[in-house]
Amino acid sequence: MSALNDYYISREVRRLRVAVGYFTRVPMGTISGFSDGDLDHASRYLPWIGLGIGAIVAGVFGLSALWLPQAAAAILAIVAGLLLTGCFHEDGLADVCDGFGGGFTVADKLRIMKDSRIGTYGASALWVVLSLRTAILAVVEPTLGAVLLVVGHALSRIAPIALIYFLEYVRDTAQARAKPVAEGMTLSGFLIGLAVIVPLGIWQPHLIVVTGIILAGAILLMARLCIRQIGGYTGDFLGFSQQIAEVLIYLAASGLWLST
Repeated sequence: MSALNDYYISREVRRLRVAVGYFTRVPMGTISGFSDGDLDHASRYLPWIGLGIGAIVAGVFGLSALWLPQAAAAILAIVAGLLLTGCFHEDGLADVCDGFGGGFTVADKLRIMKDSRIGTYGASALWVVLSLRTAILAVVEPTLGAVLLVVGHALSRIAPIALIYFLEYVRDTAQARAKPVAEGMTLSGFLIGLAVIVPLGIWQPHLIVVTGIILAGAILLMARLCIRQIGGYTGDFLGFSQQIAEVLIYLAASGLWLST
């Protein structure tokens, strides 16, 4: 039994390392025992990766706010997040807005989303999302800002894994560039990702209840949107969902703070 437990722990640690290497710019080096199956299961750790990213950017925000204007600290925290992920999710946001805004048929939308160039819709969406994040972090109480960064990065990544679990991938899975998100997700994998709510809920119970309700509603609306627009999800739409969810979490939490 001990050997079996060691095997499962070793496997999940390996998959976590694969996920960090794929979804961030953090170097993982050579991963012993790596297989394609590890890549297929990497997306289950997205919320936990978000928790780590959130902790780092919250640290950047908190330390910067000690000696810089809070708006500057907010920008530096956002830049740190962009560097850690390589704008992974922001790229999806821009592609989806270009595709949905500029395409009339499903084929047109998917073709535009694959185009590496950015259009007016995508550029505008990036400006709006980054501006909202900066504006909110610049005015809330600094401690709350740090909390929002941790909670926002972690909870928002539940949106893409929920879409992976409940919906179908709409491109050719065998040729997908986003292979870790193209293979679907098992219930156990979804629960592993969803479990990030446990430590967050213990730490910030009231905030997690409010933002969790907002997040659930956002996931339902985004699921309906992608089904109506293209029939399912793509890797780009998962990035879009994370970005929208993160902004909504900031808006909900800051609105709650301002009303109290």
